[in-house]
Amino acid sequence: MPIGLLTGVGSGLASALLFYSATRGSPFLSSVLLLLTPLPSLIAGFGWGWLSALIGGVAAAAAMLLIASLPFAIGYFLVLGGPSALSAYLAYLNRSDPAGSGAIQWYPPGRLLAALSLYGGALPILVLPLIGGSYEGLREPMGDYFRSFSARTASDLNMPPLSEAQIESVTEFLLAVLPAALSAYWLSIFAINLYLAGRIARASDRLGRDWPDLAALAYPTGFPLLAVAAFAASFAPGLLGVVGTSFSGALLVAYLMAGLALMHFLARGRARWLLWLVYGALLLLGPYAALALTLAGLVEPVINLKRRLGAPPPTPPT
Repeated sequence: MPIGLLTGVGSGLASALLFYSATRGSPFLSSVLLLLTPLPSLIAGFGWGWLSALIGGVAAAAAMLLIASLPFAIGYFLVLGGPSALSAYLAYLNRSDPAGSGAIQWYPPGRLLAALSLYGGALPILVLPLIGGSYEGLREPMGDYFRSFSARTASDLNMPPLSEAQIESVTEFLLAVLPAALSAYWLSIFAINLYLAGRIARASDRLGRDWPDLAALAYPTGFPLLAVAAFAASFAPGLLGVVGTSFSGALLVAYLMAGLALMHFLARGRARWLLWLVYGALLLLGPYAALALTLAGLVEPVINLKRRLGAPPPTPPT
């Protein structure tokens, strides 16, 4: 049996075990396992090709079908199996230099991340049939959860529990932002695992392409217009509002990453202290610093700061 096939099946089963355990364990353990769930399939994809990742995704979905249910299997493939194979496929797309230099031009990381952003934005819509066709179906279980949680914490803290109106307000707000939270969380976790898998494949000499210059990350022309359109659509009622909210979450995370890439570009070879300032601000100021980075990522295509400053002194790519 080819090593790529064996690796794909093994990585898929490992990913399935992490995914299943994350849905059954304690909250802390589940959070840790969920962070690492895409990693085995992505390593297989970068090390042995997209077909290996696809085989792993199918094997993991089959395992989910046996130990859980059909919706669980479909959900796994949509959330992890399919995107892992897609990422490996896009990462290895290449063409010869049109200028005739003989160099190979690999698929740019900005376009790869843009594709994942669009997939992440579509994901909360794709899983709708698995949860009854609407997020409204989650209203009652979410309300029950907050009632029981409020009752427990109120007795522990000697405070009055939340009123029914307060519970309804919290539930309404969470239902409104849930598609954006899901897409943003998925893209964040998947992008981190994508980077780790690439590093692991590179360290083991299994990465079959050049390491990209991530600090020079650039999205396709017109991509910011998608973010504006998604944000505008998020105010619409019904399904259009859900779609807009979902894509807004993923695209905002994408531009947060673009802002971080811009900071790395500015700091590289010029002012390394800038990165300490940026990451310190993220730790201390949290969402305010993240918002500033997101805005920087959004306006960079307009002001072309990277092009204006030109290439920094050469350093190893990160």
